[in-house]
Amino acid sequence: MTGRAEGPGPRAWAPDTLDEQDWVVPWPPGGPDGTADPVGSVSRVAHALRHGPGLALVRGLELDGLGDPECAELCRRFAARLGTVVPLPAGPAADDLLTAETAPAVELSAADRARQREGDARTLDPHTDRSYGPESPWLLGLLCIRPARTGGESLLVSARAVHDRLAEQDPSALHHLYQDFHFGRGPDFDRVSPVFRQRRHGLHVQYNRYWIERGQQEAGRPFPPGRQAALDTLHGVLTDPGTVLRVPLRRGDLLVLDNTAVLHGRTGFVDHAGPGERRCLARVWADRPADR
Repeated sequence: MTGRAEGPGPRAWAPDTLDEQDWVVPWPPGGPDGTADPVGSVSRVAHALRHGPGLALVRGLELDGLGDPECAELCRRFAARLGTVVPLPAGPAADDLLTAETAPAVELSAADRARQREGDARTLDPHTDRSYGPESPWLLGLLCIRPARTGGESLLVSARAVHDRLAEQDPSALHHLYQDFHFGRGPDFDRVSPVFRQRRHGLHVQYNRYWIERGQQEAGRPFPPGRQAALDTLHGVLTDPGTVLRVPLRRGDLLVLDNTAVLHGRTGFVDHAGPGERRCLARVWADRPADR
């Protein structure tokens, strides 16, 4: 397919076309654990995910008096109202509290690890998450428990907007992105998938440049002609400032997005020095409800 995306699913958007009323959802005042009646907020988030831009920012969850594990549980409870929470495997991966130290999205060099020890983490380009199942999770939730000292803004990109821009400007590249790519190798991660495909719920995106390049290398299959150039073209669109929405997360902000329709990344940041002060997000994945 090389034409514009059609069918259901989140709409295309750019930062200058988004209305905050469509995606910023204030959390109602409540008790110390954020137990105010969330029905209205959850309904607005569900509508934004399915019929709006595919993302929502729930602003102002009350975290005072809660430890990090309790904040993570609050994040999971919210996600459970929207879909089926994906269980994490036992062991180190079950720790869903994210910091630059504990859960890097890509393998790090010795120099990068040294920068982390000094409280400096680099930008993560927009990508989608894989989770631990055979399919990418539908929903990603990130609750900001502690922001970095500086930086660490979330980067968000509409997959449909990127797709339609390629359809207009470089349909040959878009054609290649509908072909199969290897996404990593090893137990539970040996997957083959196109970057873009049309599914019952609309346009579906799966993309992580690092895992694609690692997967192709480990599979011993060089990219066919045109594939590398298509990935380079896609990278250029995904990192275009006119495409990327930058969202600084504050303590108590819960970012929820359709992981099959919105790509996410993060700007570089400088962290606090103390272990109890370092940047910390709670992450949750969820699959679509059975009736969707």
